[in-house]
Amino acid sequence: MSEALETDGIPANLLRQIPMAEIKAGARAALAGQEDRVMRGPYPVPSRCRSDEDYTLLVAELARMRSKGTTAPQGELAGRLGIGKATMSERIKRSKELGLWDGQRLTGKASAILAHWQREQEGN
Repeated sequence: MSEALETDGIPANLLRQIPMAEIKAGARAALAGQEDRVMRGPYPVPSRCRSDEDYTLLVAELARMRSKGTTAPQGELAGRLGIGKATMSERIKRSKELGLWDGQRLTGKASAILAHWQREQEGN
């Protein structure tokens, strides 16, 4: 500390002692824990899908949009989320792999997740 006062700056050896990797990892973990819901509609689709619930909300919104007559729900939803169509396609593909979407509608697994999510929302 005395070196810093003498030189009007922070010496390199002091900077090397700061655990930057740990700080960066902690910041990432904190950001991941925060709500990152982009849309606030019936199904608040996250900007990044990390869990089965996230993917379920995504495909539930797609199904809702289709039922309302949206002609290109994937493209429209991608635009609203600020992601590319290729990213949206990959998310839909992943939702199928997870057994949440059959290409036309929610699966039983997704319906159960969605029902649980809705009960939690009612409790808040």
